[in-house]
Amino acid sequence: MFGHGDKLRRGDPVRASAVPQIFPAGGSAERQSHPRILVAGAVIAVLALAAVAGMPGVGPVVTGSAWLTGAALVLLLAFPAARPGAVVGVAAAGSLVATLVYRGPADNRTAGWWLVETVAATVLLHLVVRRAGTRPAAIAGVMTAVAVTALPLRLTLHVVPSASAWGALVGCLLCGFGATAAVGTGLYLRFLDARRSRSVAEARRAQRLDLARDLHDFVAHEVSAMIVQAQAAQIGGDAEAALRRIEAAGMRAMASLDRTVHMLHDDGPRDGPYCLDELPALVDRFRESGAARVRLTMEAGTPPPEVSATAYRLVVEALTNVRRHAPDATTVDIAVTATGPDLRVTVTDDGRTGRTSLLRERHRGGLGLPGIAERVEALGGLFGASPTGDRGWRVTAKIPLRSSS
Repeated sequence: MFGHGDKLRRGDPVRASAVPQIFPAGGSAERQSHPRILVAGAVIAVLALAAVAGMPGVGPVVTGSAWLTGAALVLLLAFPAARPGAVVGVAAAGSLVATLVYRGPADNRTAGWWLVETVAATVLLHLVVRRAGTRPAAIAGVMTAVAVTALPLRLTLHVVPSASAWGALVGCLLCGFGATAAVGTGLYLRFLDARRSRSVAEARRAQRLDLARDLHDFVAHEVSAMIVQAQAAQIGGDAEAALRRIEAAGMRAMASLDRTVHMLHDDGPRDGPYCLDELPALVDRFRESGAARVRLTMEAGTPPPEVSATAYRLVVEALTNVRRHAPDATTVDIAVTATGPDLRVTVTDDGRTGRTSLLRERHRGGLGLPGIAERVEALGGLFGASPTGDRGWRVTAKIPLRSSS
């Protein structure tokens, strides 16, 4: 991939080495599937030959049913993305039909084919319960469990001398126990797979939300400053000074973007989060970009990094909202003080009070103030944002300096 300073010139080789890693070519996946198709086809053909060879001794019903179950197992093992419900359902239906139509006789050769089919059907039951959708897993799972439980009847009803009813029942119960174990292990692994998928999805969502919040909190703050400077230059301000401040704001926005992008990398050094030590510089830049008088009071000591970063974000968001929603504000008071076990942050302005959209955002959830509120509350603190009388707006937070645990 290209770095920030890379330029592609005429005649330069195109750096395509990273592209296949991100977007694999469709033909490569097809080429990778060819060996599996060949191997699966060869194994199924060998099973077919074995079934044909066993027909004279035990008949086509027993060998055909065993071949169908074995072929289904080979297909699911070779192609995990295949439709397991349909494949296993066909195999289970074939096994049930074979059990119903089989009339014997049952001997040791029949017992060998029966054992192979029982093992294969039990593994199929486990796979369909774990992999298939809810409805296909339920239908095919029930059919396969019944087929496995009924398989001993091929032996007990047709062996010479015939087994007793008690022996037939015990055989069915034992196979039913095996089917139950296959279902249980399949459901347990299905639960683990679902929990893992939810964890991955939640981690990705949290990462995307952190990325969006950083863009909103920091980049949007600098962009709003650039807009204010451009507007001031248009109405007769010092254009050269405005351009310098716009350039500085653009550089800070790029730096914030770099910090945000570095969050997505697993290796390499990472910049620490913004903290209250950077608050005076933030206030100075805000003071330079507008006409409002800004007063900062800081008696915060050295709060924990997460508390310091959250307080800094709150001030950034409050100042951004002053620019966006209260450009007529003449005074902004910022107080960050450590009082007892808590850090108190208050940002008050005297701009117009028609910012009801901020309150609606607070209840609806999202970025901006709702995101700050979530961070404060996650640290065990309290957050508030409301008008102050006929004119003005106040954002407050009380954040514990120590973990509540």
